[in-house]
Amino acid sequence: MTEPKSLPSLAEKTFLITGADGMLGRAFQAVLASNCPSAVVLARTRTQLDVTLREDVLAEHRNNIDVIIHCAADVNADRCELNEERCREVQVGGTENVIQLARACDATVFFPQSFLIYGDTTECVDEKTLGEPKSTYARYKLEAEQLLQAADIRSLIVRMGGFFGGEERDKNFVGKFTRALEVLLRDGIRTCGVGSRVWQPTFTDDLARNSLLLLDRSQDGVWCMSCEGEASFYEVACECVTALGLDDRLEITALDAPVVAAKDVAHRPGRVVMSNAKLKQAGLYGQRTWQDALAEYLRRPWFESLFHAHRSSPNARSS
Repeated sequence: MTEPKSLPSLAEKTFLITGADGMLGRAFQAVLASNCPSAVVLARTRTQLDVTLREDVLAEHRNNIDVIIHCAADVNADRCELNEERCREVQVGGTENVIQLARACDATVFFPQSFLIYGDTTECVDEKTLGEPKSTYARYKLEAEQLLQAADIRSLIVRMGGFFGGEERDKNFVGKFTRALEVLLRDGIRTCGVGSRVWQPTFTDDLARNSLLLLDRSQDGVWCMSCEGEASFYEVACECVTALGLDDRLEITALDAPVVAAKDVAHRPGRVVMSNAKLKQAGLYGQRTWQDALAEYLRRPWFESLFHAHRSSPNARSS
């Protein structure tokens, strides 16, 4: 595991983060503040900078941007399925505008890509695997990636495992599950069914650190990046309950994948596992096992506050 203590080539650079109020945008801000404090970071929330408004995006040219971390996207796959036009406007139109800004500033664009661009597969996928998106969200995310690859600008595209982070802002599985878990405990419910979809639960902070390491080493092109290991949603839910010290309060049961999929509006692959071989071969792999990263995340004060009243034992697992 390569963990940057400093990012020398990024010092004094000016970063623009779009979608800075999202899970990944906040992680990039935190890691830059810690590992590259001399950098200028212009963090634009979705309300501060609507990437679909070209004039507003191009107005950032006045700030002499060196690196655009383009996190702004509509990440609600079900909503995208119901409003395809808006989804394309944000994912593709927003990226077109960012490309125009990068061209004007001679800036590098960092683009976080979703593992959902891959279809269902039992094999490990990598950077050479062709996208086979099954949802509107994934289709337009892949189109945005292709725009970047075809543009006459420098870009770094990282296809990321499904991630967790951001505490109360976590809109993905770990965030949804832990909030639902607290409600179940409050209501005295002692069992919870969770699906068996397989993914690579990856900490946003680890993704941000590893991605900035690639930028610091002047890497470009397409990379896959995820935690070490893979897990079903059921396994992650069990790990959450154990790490939070709630084993004796709730039992997690496994649900068949079709039962869970029937509730989804957008299609989600039953299994996507990416290879990290390219990162490892380059000596630039900075990810932990998902268990270690999840345990650290769940020790944060927000979770302590959320579950303090429900713990019968104060000893959550620390490994």
